[in-house]
Formats: sequence, structure tokens, C-alpha cells
Amino acid sequence: MALKFEKTLSYQLMQLGAIARQEALAPLSAQGLLIGDDAVLFWLADQSRLTLEEMRQELNLPPEQFNALIDRLDRANILDSQTDEADGTHHVFLSTKGLDLLHTVHKNLKSLDTEFTSSLSAHKSKKLRKLLSKINNLF
Repeated sequence: MALKFEKTLSYQLMQLGAIARQEALAPLSAQGLLIGDDAVLFWLADQSRLTLEEMRQELNLPPEQFNALIDRLDRANILDSQTDEADGTHHVFLSTKGLDLLHTVHKNLKSLDTEFTSSLSAHKSKKLRKLLSKINNLF
């Protein structure tokens, strides 16, 4: 006997969220990047120049996963690097292309926010943002 499950609101929201995320991050896919790399790009945009080891430690990734990430970002020309002449350390940061890509992703996310909340009143939209922020802060 096949089980039938009712599509709950949380399930539908997860599906909608997944579709929205794919749409917003389409520019990343076009560059050969994976969903999840956006979080790294946003994080890198908030950092000053880091060494690769500092970056790996901050992201708390195993070496294999970190190396794959760096390879993807490097192949897409999203990272720039510079060697410090004083101590010879090698620092990485987002390239101009990486910053442009991140700007496009951010614009897409803002557009989706507007689209999703367009049918809500300003008050309800603000309340929804606060509730979502509280949920986000739990993790």
C-alpha cells in the first residue's frame, strides 16, 4: 500500500526556497560554481586579504573540500592573489570578476525578495523579515 503524504506548508516553503535559490544563483552555475559557493563569496567579500591557510581554517573545511573550492573559484577567475613583499605570505581575495558576480547574485536575491513579498503589506513584510531573521540567527 502506497503512503500518501499531505504537502505541508513547510515542505512547500522548502521547495519554493530551493527553486528561488537556483534562480538567484544561476550566474554562479554559468561560471561552473556550485550552490553553496555563494556563501563563500559573500564571506570573502567581508574579509581582508587572507592567506589560504587562514581561509581554510575560517571556513573549517577538510583539505580536500577546500582545495576543490579553491580550484573552482580559481578556474572561474573569481580569486586574485598577491604576495606580501615584506614577509612573502600569499594572500587571496575576490577579483573584480568575483565582486561583479557577487553583485549580480545580490541583485537577483533582492529581486526575489521583492517578488515574494509584493503581495504583503509593508507591515507584514517587515514582520516576516524579522521572523526569518530570528530563525536564521538560531543557526
